[in-house]
Amino acid sequence: MSSIHSDTEPHSNPQWWEVTVECPINLEDSVYWAFDELDSKGTASQTKDDCRIVTAYFPQAQFQPADFEQWQANLQAAIAPQISQLQLLQVSWRLIAEEDWASSWKDHWQAEEIGDRLVINPAWMDQPTTERTILTLDPGSAFGTGAHATTQLCLKALEKQPLNGATIADIGCGSGILAIASCLYGAHQAFATDVDPLAVQATRANANLNAIHPKTLQVQLGSVGEAIALAQQANQCPVDGIVCNILAEIIVALIIPRLNELANAQTWGILSGILTSKAPWVEENLNAYGWQIAEMTYQDEWCAMIIRYVP
Repeated sequence: MSSIHSDTEPHSNPQWWEVTVECPINLEDSVYWAFDELDSKGTASQTKDDCRIVTAYFPQAQFQPADFEQWQANLQAAIAPQISQLQLLQVSWRLIAEEDWASSWKDHWQAEEIGDRLVINPAWMDQPTTERTILTLDPGSAFGTGAHATTQLCLKALEKQPLNGATIADIGCGSGILAIASCLYGAHQAFATDVDPLAVQATRANANLNAIHPKTLQVQLGSVGEAIALAQQANQCPVDGIVCNILAEIIVALIIPRLNELANAQTWGILSGILTSKAPWVEENLNAYGWQIAEMTYQDEWCAMIIRYVP
């Protein structure tokens, strides 16, 4: 049976819900996205035996305990085909004080090596001794700590691209992790956009943490149209590379139809946030606009596409 409880005992300033899900490792990404759909303000995970414990944080006024009960039921139903009846999710939630919520999820996040070249280091920790490129990160409430499979797929693909002196567009930048990694690998210019003001704020803060000049990494509220405008205003359109880690539905409906405006025959792209089951659908739409998949990589149920423009 799943262990569900609502902690309603008095707290000093109980303003945040801490929601924890213990799940099989193969379901970690599904839980991450389920939390993202609830607009979590911070998410972290840790390993426990052969399971993962995923924790997310929400303002108290945003939800009631009954909302989490319904959310758990919906999540359990959504993942039912992937697990046995003996693998019910372990879900719990409690109220914590305002001053505790931001630090609570940070306790679970450590420096992490990704790919062959990068290490993501939390901003509140000392820098490790390493020959890898160190990317210092404080995601705030923006998506993109490097822990999620889709972000890792992007970073692993990014390190293989010709970035020295390149111009990059990062559409849906989240914490800015992909644009910043591009700059650390030698990109001359990065244009980053996101529809979430908190993501724009986080990207600027993280660029500063990594000593990247605001003119080198330009950030603006918006989506692909604003990325095109930034590149055009800087006389850097077409760009050399495009990165986009967003759900497949958004990529197909909003991003692909306008990618050509950023591209020429030398432009490459990295698309992630795509469930493997939806890859053929995304590829069909890419082909319709003159893009071809040069390579696909996989992690768990997700894939990343390295694409080339063939005008």
